[in-house]
Amino acid sequence: MTELGIRLKEAREEKGMSLADLQAVTKIQKRYLTALEEGNYEIIPGKFYVRAFIKQYAEAVGLNSELLFEEYKKDIPNSYNDDVSERISSIKPQKELPKSASKALELLPTLLVTAGIIVVIAIIYVVIQTVNGGGDQHKADNPKTEESQSKYEVPKDSPLTKEKKENGGADEDKKEEDQQKADKKEKLSIKATDSKGSSTTYEVSGADKLELEVKATEKVWIRVRDGEGQSLKEGMMKKGETFEKNITDQKQIDLRIGYAPGTEIKLNGEVLSYELDPKSVMTQNITIQNKKEEKSS
Repeated sequence: MTELGIRLKEAREEKGMSLADLQAVTKIQKRYLTALEEGNYEIIPGKFYVRAFIKQYAEAVGLNSELLFEEYKKDIPNSYNDDVSERISSIKPQKELPKSASKALELLPTLLVTAGIIVVIAIIYVVIQTVNGGGDQHKADNPKTEESQSKYEVPKDSPLTKEKKENGGADEDKKEEDQQKADKKEKLSIKATDSKGSSTTYEVSGADKLELEVKATEKVWIRVRDGEGQSLKEGMMKKGETFEKNITDQKQIDLRIGYAPGTEIKLNGEVLSYELDPKSVMTQNITIQNKKEEKSS
């Protein structure tokens, strides 16, 4: 085993994770994880993937991948950059287009915009003509409609009209009251305030009560701690499993997500949008700070 492989294995065992758990978090086959621990890079399909696998393994067990690459350079194949150079050199440059074709391409956006304007004008003209023609035809077919309607209008001073106004006014008052209550209702605000490496801090405000919900859309490993470091949840979660916790009285919650693409976080039913792309940073540290505003007496 290489020094790097020993370091990775020790970090995994400290986390209490088996190779099967690590495979579920990183989506890397167990035999490749074993190869990384043993320094047996020959079985990994192409040296290009060695560095990527080491990075995912390190992040899943809480190690800084960049520091590992610097500290254990001798344990990582030096041909990684050579493979990248060969792939880049194998790309054939595109053939230059003839000058006449280049000019045509330059004029193409202008031509498309002009054609689009003409089409829009034509559509508007057709719609106007259709509406006007339909209105005139309707009047010609029903010349007595307006007159008939006026004959059967309810007089303004009739009891029926007064009752309708009273009921309508009550409904309007109720709608206005409901709208005022809705406007006074506090809205939840979730804001990312800091992001470094694989860690992001979110500030949450505007809610009297705060409910945390963590749902596994795939098999994942998570850890949830309160502001004092007390563990609220730690371990593997099956697909479809949900962890819920009222965190209204907590000033801060810390989450360690083993596989972000398979983990959904909600606050009061509102999905927390990852500041860091889960597909790029699969293992993330999430800090939620509850900035509940104190109401004046």
